[in-house]
Amino acid sequence: MKKTIVILLSIILVLGSFSSSFASTIPKTDKEKQMKIIEKWEMKNKKKQEKLSIKWDNQKGVPSFIRGKLSENSVNDTKDIQAFLKSNKDVFKLKSNEFKVKDTVTDKLGMKHYRTQYIVDTIPVYGAEMMVHVDENGSVYALNGEVEPSIEAKKFKNSVKLSKNDALKAAEKAIDVQLKPYVDSKELTEESINEDRYSSEPIAELYLYPVKKQWKPVYIVKLSFINPYPAYWHIYIDAKTGKIIKKNNELRYDEPTIGSGVGVNGQTKSLNTYLSNGNYYLYDTTKAMNNQIRTYTSNNGTYLPGNYMTDTNNNFNASDQAAGVDAHYYAGLTYDYFYNNHNRNSFDGNGATIASTVHYQSNYNNAFWNGSQMVYGDGDGRTFIELSGALDIVAHEITHAVTTYSADLAYHNQSGALNESFSDVFAIIVEGDTNDWLLGEDVYTPGIYGDALRSMSNPEQYNQPAHMDDYYHSPDTKDGDWGGVHTNSGIPNKAFYHVASDIGFEKSGDIYYKALTQYLTSTSDFEDARVALEQSAIDLYGSGSELQAIKNGFDLVGIGTSGGGSDDTYEPNDTMNEAKGSLDNGTTYQSYISTTSDVDWFFINKSNTGNLNITLNNLPGDYDLYLYNSDGNQLDYSYNGGTSSESISYYSGSGTYYIKIVGYNGAHSTSTPYNLTATY
Repeated sequence: MKKTIVILLSIILVLGSFSSSFASTIPKTDKEKQMKIIEKWEMKNKKKQEKLSIKWDNQKGVPSFIRGKLSENSVNDTKDIQAFLKSNKDVFKLKSNEFKVKDTVTDKLGMKHYRTQYIVDTIPVYGAEMMVHVDENGSVYALNGEVEPSIEAKKFKNSVKLSKNDALKAAEKAIDVQLKPYVDSKELTEESINEDRYSSEPIAELYLYPVKKQWKPVYIVKLSFINPYPAYWHIYIDAKTGKIIKKNNELRYDEPTIGSGVGVNGQTKSLNTYLSNGNYYLYDTTKAMNNQIRTYTSNNGTYLPGNYMTDTNNNFNASDQAAGVDAHYYAGLTYDYFYNNHNRNSFDGNGATIASTVHYQSNYNNAFWNGSQMVYGDGDGRTFIELSGALDIVAHEITHAVTTYSADLAYHNQSGALNESFSDVFAIIVEGDTNDWLLGEDVYTPGIYGDALRSMSNPEQYNQPAHMDDYYHSPDTKDGDWGGVHTNSGIPNKAFYHVASDIGFEKSGDIYYKALTQYLTSTSDFEDARVALEQSAIDLYGSGSELQAIKNGFDLVGIGTSGGGSDDTYEPNDTMNEAKGSLDNGTTYQSYISTTSDVDWFFINKSNTGNLNITLNNLPGDYDLYLYNSDGNQLDYSYNGGTSSESISYYSGSGTYYIKIVGYNGAHSTSTPYNLTATY
């Protein structure tokens, strides 16, 4: 009998060992690996009495913004950043662990902001950027950006058959132009200045890019020229076949659709000029930049940058000099704003030359940033007069340059509308007139008093939406204004109006600049902008009136939600320390996960030993259920997926227990409450 028992025990031990070994080899799902790291962060923040906040990208099933104490060790340099992202890649369900640090900014608070590029098989993934934010103590306090979990870690490089030179030739063929090589303007002669040539060096960059829902190696070629017509072409070429995927002329300009103004107003302005060989040039060498602010004229032609604007007696008072005077003077004011308020040395942050050309073409109703300089037409006298005669238009175009060298917001759909909106925001701030929320009023429709291109306070006055309910859905084509970038910018513009009306231009400018240069990425949308601005307000001013101004401003235009509204029954209960309770035995409680980042906590005071049964049902989305002890250790969980009910049955002694409810992938609802019941 004893022998039989020994044999049976041996079999049980062997089977138990096999079962344990087999279970340990079962691969964890992406969600399990993701939640393991998030739960670790939650415990870390709980111990430090901090709050972990997550905004989810519902389509991709990964976070787009995470705020809290995120790093175990001090993060001090590029290698530390790469190691941190590698160790936490499962949060974003990434198959590759390769990130390249593109840029590092240290702000006036001592915080460091690392802009990184996600890479698969040595090829950058288009639009996949992750921002890592490190406080003055070397601790990662925030992550945000866009990543692509759908890309498999496979050998893409093997399918690249075209060289960069091949791609450049294919791009030129696609737009049917024959151009001479780029030459620095100092080397151009009178004979060569009118030739068809590049106005900056052509660029061909290899990316992984989505083509019909498949990621493929694609060259993005950028070509900038003025003759035979103004262009800043972006041409997308299959790196294997050479096929043109798409091509867009992406000049950053304002279409003459709406506005008002009076034009170049005749006021005398003090100019910084440069004397050489008896001539005075519109060159400003007084700024703290390595180069200069230079102003040229095309003499109603099309070549860039054009001829020097000069005068023999240093009095630029001729009628054909007025446009140059304003372009030069206003470029200086815009430079001063960014340098004095944000310590930004020129649009690239490194003292680049600010070149402006006036008198471009004849009767030209436009101004634009072409990737290397600003260009201003004279207008036709009816729709516009000289466009450089408006400070807000000059500041708008130079801010496009700032955006190119920071967030580089793609000129399509919501990111393109943000590109336009941020230019409008800083145009208003640089102009500094708190009674004037109009854009372009000084040069638009000179015969109509009070007319303007756009209004920040009342976008609808000039055919722009002021709320997400009226969002204009337009095709991502030239005829569709690249998804309505000049139209839908009215919505974030109105949000800024509310913000600035509340806290003023100075604080608003600081918050918006920080968001643009340190949080936004090339594919950020309206909700991303809200989160970036909220975090910037927290960084600069804490969780006070400035943060509330951002929340209120964006609530009023329907971009995101602040959460914790009157219908969210038990708010605030977003942290373990704010948990609501004690829940009564057998009572059903109703509440809401009201935003993408909302978390609900409850607690139970249990006086007996036995089963603690928790049910969560009537779910409008994929909600998950967790149980913790009073030390913050996770005891059990339930996540069944979809709208399936969740339940936990846990045998426990007396004590205080905590329940956490979270919407997976940002699932939430303000109309359908969940039901929570605990029996014990």
